[in-house]
Amino acid sequence: MAKLLLNAVSVSSTPGAKVRVGQQPYDRDTLTSLRRAHRGEYLFKRGGEDGSLILSVAMKTGLAPIGTEIDEVSLSEAPWLLAPLALEALLGVFVDLQRPVLKWRPLRVLSQQPLNLYPSNCRLPDWLQRRIVLDFETRSIKRREQAAVVELACGVRTSNVIDANCAMLLAAGIELRGRYVATRRTVDDPRVKGTLSLAGRVTGYRGNSLTLDDHGEGSPTIDSSLAFLEPRKENMVWCTRHFLGAESDRVLEAVDNAATTHLSGPERLALIRRTFDYLRKRPIDLAPGASLALGPLAGSASGSWPFRSERIQKPTLVFDPSGTRTDTWNQQGLDKNGPYDQRTFAPKRLRIAVVCQASYEGQVEAFLAKFLDGLPNVRVGSGDWVRVPYEKGFIRRYALEAPNVQTFTARGSSVADYTDACRNAIEAATDGGFEWTLAVVQIDQDFKELGDRENPYFAVKAAFLKHRVAIQEITLETMRFPDEQLVFALNNMSVAAYAKIGGVPWLLKSQPTVAHELVVGIGSHTLSTSRLGAQERVVGITTVFSSDGKYLLDDRTAAVPYGQYKDALYKSLSRSIENVRQVDNWRSTDAVRLIFHVFKEVADHEAEAVRELVETLGLTQVRYAFLHLVDNHPFTLFDEGNKGVRQRGGMKGVYVPERGLTVGLGDSESLLCFTGSRDVKHARHGMPQPTLLRLHRRSTFRDMTYLTRQAFDFSCHSWRMFTPAPQPITIHYSELIARLLSGLRQVPGWDPDTMLGPISRTRWFL
Repeated sequence: MAKLLLNAVSVSSTPGAKVRVGQQPYDRDTLTSLRRAHRGEYLFKRGGEDGSLILSVAMKTGLAPIGTEIDEVSLSEAPWLLAPLALEALLGVFVDLQRPVLKWRPLRVLSQQPLNLYPSNCRLPDWLQRRIVLDFETRSIKRREQAAVVELACGVRTSNVIDANCAMLLAAGIELRGRYVATRRTVDDPRVKGTLSLAGRVTGYRGNSLTLDDHGEGSPTIDSSLAFLEPRKENMVWCTRHFLGAESDRVLEAVDNAATTHLSGPERLALIRRTFDYLRKRPIDLAPGASLALGPLAGSASGSWPFRSERIQKPTLVFDPSGTRTDTWNQQGLDKNGPYDQRTFAPKRLRIAVVCQASYEGQVEAFLAKFLDGLPNVRVGSGDWVRVPYEKGFIRRYALEAPNVQTFTARGSSVADYTDACRNAIEAATDGGFEWTLAVVQIDQDFKELGDRENPYFAVKAAFLKHRVAIQEITLETMRFPDEQLVFALNNMSVAAYAKIGGVPWLLKSQPTVAHELVVGIGSHTLSTSRLGAQERVVGITTVFSSDGKYLLDDRTAAVPYGQYKDALYKSLSRSIENVRQVDNWRSTDAVRLIFHVFKEVADHEAEAVRELVETLGLTQVRYAFLHLVDNHPFTLFDEGNKGVRQRGGMKGVYVPERGLTVGLGDSESLLCFTGSRDVKHARHGMPQPTLLRLHRRSTFRDMTYLTRQAFDFSCHSWRMFTPAPQPITIHYSELIARLLSGLRQVPGWDPDTMLGPISRTRWFL
């Protein structure tokens, strides 16, 4: 039975406590100077209904509020004031304890236990560390007709530390050429450690100076004593290997294992409990006469769970246009009913071009036979769970005829070799007066370690996309799996390949709601020649689905400077929605709902672009919602009743809530678990975080329960594999498109306008 806990406690103050609040007109420079002059003595914040005021509260005895007007406020009735006062008071506590404060908003401090995840006997300098970090953040949670509750969350993560300047690194003999360095940038608050600002990439040394390229508008040189190596993983590994040589792999593995242990469900929860217990024992003043009180961990005591929670059930999938053939298990539904469009899909007889290295041609042909015809004798599981995952094969599962298959071999593994083989395949189709339906391409796992320009996969992708041919790649290493393991890879390959050639494996069972509903994923891809390059451009990416999950199309903006992104996004959305409107023959009086899923905070100019678009559509009943899917947040959900799933190497998913659990944090925020304990691949992968769903204030459709359930349904609807996606496909597909566009851009001769043609209406990116 589930026993849910959230890594947060309720925040309150001394009963009846009141504070005096000073007010003065808001001015940004004034607010900055007041904060700088009165650190640790006052809380200053922007306030008022329209943000037109600077509010001040004295935190020390004997200080008067600063402002032209003074109000007396009861903290029990002012969660908007209690929340920032609590964080400011905690900052003071950690400063008094001389704990390093890494960031403010959220408040981020280094944990003291353990001091360092590197083994104590590994003979590394003290300035090279991996530490446990605690993040503190407050939320004011209000439900309809209920008083708001302030919650303080404590998040746990790890952080790399290279606390030595480049002069020290050079003295230790560490090679810096080819690595990016940064300068220490001071922050306004001296209580908080300075942040790093990227300076450039080291090309050489000149006396005490480092010479840089890719330095943007900064100086091409920097004093080595003022420069710091970025604490990225690759730099941590670089420094560790410099000092430890052959021992480094063992030590780095030990560090990763230690991090896995401390970030596991039981250890993470224990640290959070210890931290809150420690804070409860300390007297912490919010203001004169007002002390901080922390409640029990949410869910650990009666009355400590103020949240609405729900376990969303798997959506029903539909396998025929009449809606009578349904299942909640995609693979079972396909094998029992066939694909949704089996009566209308054409052509039934596919033409498949196979591209592979000549030395592996026999192995590829044997694999392709398994893919097309199935493995009816391969059973997995035991007892009542015995099944035949890939019994039917690609042809029978999707009601196809035996295809025409032709193999084209590459002499070797270079880009040129693969390009020649692709050219031969395309010429064969041209000479024969036909088009390939699908290209199956054998690649090596090692290709993924190559740069995009040197990767044959992207060269092949570009060559076939120019001729509107879908590509399905398969690695040689996967082909060599034992059949008991290969059947699962074949399953995923089959559903992706069918979707790429225009097939519809299944759809979501839609509920009658409004006349028209579109779910739009908004993503973006940044183009830059370097990390500090001035030629940065942004490509906006939209994926458009009907409410039943039918993929309609994708669109993308031109590559534009960020300042022009709003106008480009407006044009892209306008094209997409107008296209669907014409195809579906929307009337001006039809009810329309537009749901936008975005994987970054919705900027006002993006919301404004949609508002302007709605006004130009000529529709009288349009409502819209912007749902931000937030990965970086401090909240963690635990299920103490879940003891995990046993596997080789230990238990995985201990204390991980089940997939589909959602917890409402208010009228505009909720937590949703896209990954459950059974979805965790291995015990060392630790504790998956829930995703925070945040509804933008300008949304005109605000049913968070509906929006949360819909987001979960769309995560169960990926046509890339049978297992659920770690996020809704609206976002997942946008990310896949962005990654492939990035790689294709590096292929010599690639024309981005290729993706403006008919191929863009297919699932080419799966």
